[in-house]
Amino acid sequence: MRKGVVTGLFVALVVMCLYLPQPCEAQYEALTAAILTKLSKMWHSDTLNFLGHTCHVSRTPTVKRFKLYWKGKFWCPGWAPFSGTSRTKSRSGSARGATKSFVGQALQRRLIAQQEADLWLKG
Repeated sequence: MRKGVVTGLFVALVVMCLYLPQPCEAQYEALTAAILTKLSKMWHSDTLNFLGHTCHVSRTPTVKRFKLYWKGKFWCPGWAPFSGTSRTKSRSGSARGATKSFVGQALQRRLIAQQEADLWLKG
């Protein structure tokens, strides 16, 4: 996450803490815990079996022009020297787009057959 976003969240939290009435101060910990839990779940990475190879997929949030986007990455270390990437507004679409990008590159470099690529590109 960019430093500006983290700084903005921190400043908002400090301002909120200063201006909340006394009885609500006990809610700071619960609010902070809820915000941190929500933020930590935005990053995701996983390992999967792709055509007999161990591959990885990850998605990370990014903010551009005050809009939330998701960057996806799909790579298979030890098998393919490239990675598939994507940037979408959809959380699940980022991983799907990165996978399709990877499959397209693998097909161009003849690492996989057209039939294998069709299963991943259409599904």
